Amino acid sequence: MTATEQGATSQGEIRLPAGARFLARGLGFTEGPAALGDDAVLVTSINRGHVYRVSLEGAPPELVVETGGGPNGLAVDATGAVLIAQNGGTVMPSRSAVPVAPSVQRWDHGQLVTAAAQGMDGPSDCVVGPDGRFWFTDPADHALEGTPEPGRLMSWDPVTDELIVRRDGLLFPNGLAFEATGERICVAETAPGRVSRFVVAEGCRPDGWTAQLPAGKPDGIAFDAAGWLWVAGSVGGNVVAFDDHGELRDELNFGTGSMVTSLCFAGPKLEMLVVTAAKGGSVIGMPARHPGLPLPARRGCAG
Repeated sequence: MTATEQGATSQGEIRLPAGARFLARGLGFTEGPAALGDDAVLVTSINRGHVYRVSLEGAPPELVVETGGGPNGLAVDATGAVLIAQNGGTVMPSRSAVPVAPSVQRWDHGQLVTAAAQGMDGPSDCVVGPDGRFWFTDPADHALEGTPEPGRLMSWDPVTDELIVRRDGLLFPNGLAFEATGERICVAETAPGRVSRFVVAEGCRPDGWTAQLPAGKPDGIAFDAAGWLWVAGSVGGNVVAFDDHGELRDELNFGTGSMVTSLCFAGPKLEMLVVTAAKGGSVIGMPARHPGLPLPARRGCAG
């Protein structure tokens, strides 16, 4: 048992690490947390076709928009607009009656539009990169075991509408995160249970860094300011942290069956780790081991 698990308590069927608390429950199959300002996060509900605003301070969650289909990942750009990786209901059946194809959606000032919809199978996780492009993973198959049909790492330019396949042949590509310099990107491959690092300027060439989860399958990922990569372990019910050498440095356990899907850092100083777990439609907040690394879209705004 790691130090961060000591003193853990249980509520319902989710095990809460020390210092953790529920920010929201009952939101469906939650995913894609993204910090919204300093006092809230946005999360998706894949099986409801909804995006919710969840307060960090205890206010009830609010339905922001019904996207239809299966909204997966979220990214807030430098203007405050929200870009949505929409899998189009390819992951699981959606309760929403709003029809939508696999696409990139944009929600801005109360308006939802389809920003791009050609040449993609089922967008999963996403981030606005240091180049201003929308980077996202595009799995062709969501099999957790064996060898699924290969998927891709892609980018879409909101100015030119250019869609680029950055890396092909990935086995259920899922979470992605840029390092501090923006020169390298880490991508989770869920089926083989690994996270790999790629050099962006060299055609997203692997640089040899990989991290293998001790238990579970990697889903959403995020860097902290110390250079540790935090990884949601999905079926492992855990979150693990790897340092720059790929060594395991920490593990948080949320219990069997919790299905930990993703995570982000939030709050004024990014000192809260926010975790989504599909069990109970849960959003969980806790003090971060280290403050989060500001996302590329926010780094230019850091004071």
